[in-house]
Amino acid sequence: MSADAAPTPAARGVPRVLVATLAVDYTAPARLPWELQQAGCRVAVLAPAGSLAARTPHVDRRTVATGDETLGAWTALFDREVDAFDPDVVLPGDDAAIRALLGVALEPPPGSDAATVARRAALLSRSLGPLDRLVASIDKTRLFELARSIGLAAADGGIATSTGEAIEIAERLGFPVIVRAGFGTGGSGSARCDTPVAVRDALRSARRPLGWLPEGTMRHLVQRWSDGPVLVRASLAWRGAEVAGTTRGRLATYPGPLGPGSAVAFEGLPEVTAATRTLLAALGATGYVGPQFTLVPGSGRPLLLETNRRMVPATYGSRHAGIDLARALAATLRGEAWDGPDDLPPGPGPRLALFPQEWYRDPDSAWLADLPCDAPWHDPALFRAMLRLPVDADREALEGARGRTLPRR
Repeated sequence: MSADAAPTPAARGVPRVLVATLAVDYTAPARLPWELQQAGCRVAVLAPAGSLAARTPHVDRRTVATGDETLGAWTALFDREVDAFDPDVVLPGDDAAIRALLGVALEPPPGSDAATVARRAALLSRSLGPLDRLVASIDKTRLFELARSIGLAAADGGIATSTGEAIEIAERLGFPVIVRAGFGTGGSGSARCDTPVAVRDALRSARRPLGWLPEGTMRHLVQRWSDGPVLVRASLAWRGAEVAGTTRGRLATYPGPLGPGSAVAFEGLPEVTAATRTLLAALGATGYVGPQFTLVPGSGRPLLLETNRRMVPATYGSRHAGIDLARALAATLRGEAWDGPDDLPPGPGPRLALFPQEWYRDPDSAWLADLPCDAPWHDPALFRAMLRLPVDADREALEGARGRTLPRR
């Protein structure tokens, strides 16, 4: 479904996109700039020193944070980048960056310049949608409440603010259950629990993420465990409507069984698409969104698990299934209705091994041997960084990395 074209914030012909990330090893903010440039965008990156995102040369402007800045210093870098680059939108590269930007927009430090705070909030709203609903969507417990309020299916469960409440909910649901911290990334903060002791241990081991969080007690979501497959929908949203997206499931995961996919299978699933579009409309979402679902065994009914309000590996990977979410964004920012493919036809689609995720999981993986791989062959500097080799490494060294054969093109 194509969203109605909307006026660009700055009708300059060439869209300007700022990728802001605090992540070091996350692949998405390092991989998407090349696709955005190929789509006709000018791209600026704000990233930590030594990060993957700081390695790619496919940017028009780069600001590298030293890694030891305070939140205030990082925010000052962000403000400077906004002044210099004047982006149409900012694309958060990871969850910490979203929370950092939300924090300085919604709860600015005392003495902050009012005009600067207003500009930050306007840019974030333009880039991501209403900020109050953005906050609700990045907290798994608030998202669970939102899903119930809009009639979107989610696994049975409840919200706990203490260990006793979590165990009580788990015993009412029946074991096994999954316990999810309100805030977590890449499977962190989530645990399958088969006993009350496991629930207690899950809450004890959960760590409060660094950086800004909405006010209130750290809560946990306790839900009935589902053996159904986990799916991610990579969407481009614009003012609550989905412009384009793909759905893919996991053939293998890294790190751990609750981690993101490392080898994946695309599939056209109209019910997942419909559920995503219901969610995006309720959030008034703009930008890249990555909701996750599980399918009820037998019925195939999708249950909402969580949503990422940022780029995910499937965002840049969707082009391997014939849907280019970077070009869709560029067209939308130019005020054009996207006329390319907006979803996969029903049924199984392509399979893909993800690099470096599947290589880290198992360098001898059959998926690497048998499937196409999304390794960034066009970006040797980033490729070498992913292998954790010196920048001046040559092809022979790459082929011999860890004594393994590299994934095929």
